[in-house]
Amino acid sequence: MSRLTVIGIGSPFADDRVGWSIVELLRASGQADAWGVHVVMTVCRSPGSELLSLLMNTDIAIIVDAVRCYGAPGTIYRMSEMESPLAKIRTLSSHGLDLHTMRVLAGTLGHDPETMILYGIEAGHENGESMEMCQSVQRAADRVVEYIRRDVTALCPPS
Repeated sequence: MSRLTVIGIGSPFADDRVGWSIVELLRASGQADAWGVHVVMTVCRSPGSELLSLLMNTDIAIIVDAVRCYGAPGTIYRMSEMESPLAKIRTLSSHGLDLHTMRVLAGTLGHDPETMILYGIEAGHENGESMEMCQSVQRAADRVVEYIRRDVTALCPPS
């Protein structure tokens, strides 16, 4: 069975915490127990240093991050092919390295996940030092939790 990793990228502030929030929601739901040891859920604080090692230790990666692609706050973007033009846009990561570059680097070092899915959620207005996400981003997070549940079931069915 393949190892699947759900990675929430972000920081503790405002809408940038949406990736972390989704991992928290999945953990709180008890879903991890049902999925078993082949599914790992983690948060990533520093994609420049952490994400590469996470990608190199998984066969299937589901990555969630706040993005700024000039859509309405709470817009959900789902890409299953990192070669798509949208995946190459540097605004998909506010953390120094875009996901396309990170995947190329993982491949160069010998381990590129066979499947990678990105969920980007359009961030709203800056909330300053607030820890709270705007309502449209929180509603999107709830929907993405359901999408991830479906993805995991399809990609890593129970044995």
